[in-house]
Amino acid sequence: MGNSFRNLALALLVAGAILKRPPVTVLGAFLMGLVLLAKALSSLALGEVSYRRRFSSSTVMAGDALELTLSVENAKPLPVALTCDDTLPKGLEAQGPGLSRDWHAGQGNLRNRFFVGPFETVTRKLNLSCSERGIYSLGPVTLRSGDPFGLYPVYRTEDSKDRVTVLPRVLPVEAPPQGTFYPFGTSPAPSWTYQDPSMLKMVREYAPGDSRRHVDWKSTARSGKLQTRVFDAAFGNRVVICLDIATSRAPWEGIDRDVLESLVVAAASCAHHFAARKFAVGLISNGMTQGPGGAHLAQCPPGQGDSHLAYILAQLAGLGHFAFGTTFMAAQRHFVTAEGSFPLVISALMDQETLSLVESLKKAAPRVGVIIVEPDDRIPRRDEEVVEVLRGMPGVSAMSGKLKGGWARAESLELSPLV
Repeated sequence: MGNSFRNLALALLVAGAILKRPPVTVLGAFLMGLVLLAKALSSLALGEVSYRRRFSSSTVMAGDALELTLSVENAKPLPVALTCDDTLPKGLEAQGPGLSRDWHAGQGNLRNRFFVGPFETVTRKLNLSCSERGIYSLGPVTLRSGDPFGLYPVYRTEDSKDRVTVLPRVLPVEAPPQGTFYPFGTSPAPSWTYQDPSMLKMVREYAPGDSRRHVDWKSTARSGKLQTRVFDAAFGNRVVICLDIATSRAPWEGIDRDVLESLVVAAASCAHHFAARKFAVGLISNGMTQGPGGAHLAQCPPGQGDSHLAYILAQLAGLGHFAFGTTFMAAQRHFVTAEGSFPLVISALMDQETLSLVESLKKAAPRVGVIIVEPDDRIPRRDEEVVEVLRGMPGVSAMSGKLKGGWARAESLELSPLV
């Protein structure tokens, strides 16, 4: 539009000079001055203007809300009328005055309009409702302005992004079934002890049944007889959650989102359940999650403390919908079956693949837990032969986990014996 006025001004100037009509020349000069002024103001409009976001917290639980503060600073002596188009990911809902939103391809456009005076900073606070777990990035933002006459609009895109992590729901684990072994139930499990390699008790002559990993080769060389190290017994306090995010084994059957979210909620609830009881909790999964360095398999060696639990929940928050490989391959990590560990398999499928995973873990761990998550509103897929094998397998606590009302409305994770 500005170029059209410029051409009109030039035409009037030329016509006035040729026809020797002073009024036409004056009108052309006035329009040309207006165009030059508009061009100059437009070029200065976005200069020394900065746009910032600030969250009340970078981490929030699903279903909660946080406060987003938007600040626009104008560090020049000219006022500016500004329109800010910020990218808002789906899953976050902004609420506040003066907003307009539209959605396209899973992304929302959050539009704010500001009028900022000379050397002024304008701040606006919005509420963000976080309904779904995930790792969300706000940005980039496009700043639009121009001259007061609207002849030369200008815009600038800033690639700055701010990230917020929405953790999955954490529910209380209700009354585990009576008779299940510790750490879930109240029945003692005296077999969940192991020899701690950090506490050497003695060295004695090797006896049949001793582990070959504990052979002391230096003592064997000195004595001429096979010697083995004996360690003090320690109580196992590590739980490793083995999460299988597959909702079906056949790719053409697609992904059942409700089942996937139920699995994530169950895993998060179990992690919190054990962390609150001072267990060291770890995670392994066949799902990809997002991290500062990019996408990677969700895995975390056992650890304790609130920060470690928050890290596990953040990995669960970033889990995608696709399973990469099998949990059997992911569970080959050494910390899953290290001495003193209690592997806990969480899956929605009762098939031969799940059974193979449990059998593999049972070879290296004295006790293994299995939770089959069964959606409340659909009939679970199960292989009855696998169910019978799991129920009768020594050292395996097989349970069914239900979220009554669905993963978004359930009030607890209910465990019951697998039948």
